[in-house]
Amino acid sequence: MLDERALRRTKFSPGPEVTLGDGGKWSLPTPSLRLFPLRGEDGRITVGGGPSFGAEYEALMDDLADCDPEDATGRLTIQFRMAAMLLTRNYDLADRDLRELLVIDAEDPECRERWREINRVMTGRAPKRLADGSAAP
Repeated sequence: MLDERALRRTKFSPGPEVTLGDGGKWSLPTPSLRLFPLRGEDGRITVGGGPSFGAEYEALMDDLADCDPEDATGRLTIQFRMAAMLLTRNYDLADRDLRELLVIDAEDPECRERWREINRVMTGRAPKRLADGSAAP
């Protein structure tokens, strides 16, 4: 089993914790607020953006939104890139570590829920922490 604490980078940014393929809790970075001008359908400039992990990550979010819903391999490739990008911001991980942590295993009954949790965090929908440290509904 990987040692989550020992693999933390010096610029570790604590954020939402998710359970990964090794069964351990790993912290994904907290997004920052990133706003930009956006032209609406009426031609007027409005405010776009929101929680963000940076421009490169936003491009992956756009790719995911544009990906054909029937293209499971394409969607999964983008999701793996997104998850790997966030994990490697907080941890010094080799490719084999990413394989262990981000595995999708059809034989693992908890895998689907793990990936739901990962996707919630990656898309900025992680539960907010309460003052006592527990997650809000």
